[in-house]
Amino acid sequence: MKGNVFYEAIVLSLALLFVLLMAVAFEKDYDYHLELYAKEQQIFELQRKLDETEDLYSKATYYIEMLNKEREVE
Repeated sequence: MKGNVFYEAIVLSLALLFVLLMAVAFEKDYDYHLELYAKEQQIFELQRKLDETEDLYSKATYYIEMLNKEREVE
């Protein structure tokens, strides 16, 4: 009977250890995905700013070309 109790205690201890390890792994995986999501959001924001900058650059280039053409006509 005593051997059975020790066996159950060992099995329960191993099960608890497994559950704790899984919880730690899940937490680390969750933290990793949160960091990844934050970085993706930063990338999207930088891409949006880059698109705005490229748009402004193309407009400025267009206006400079138009001014140069007007000066050539004068």
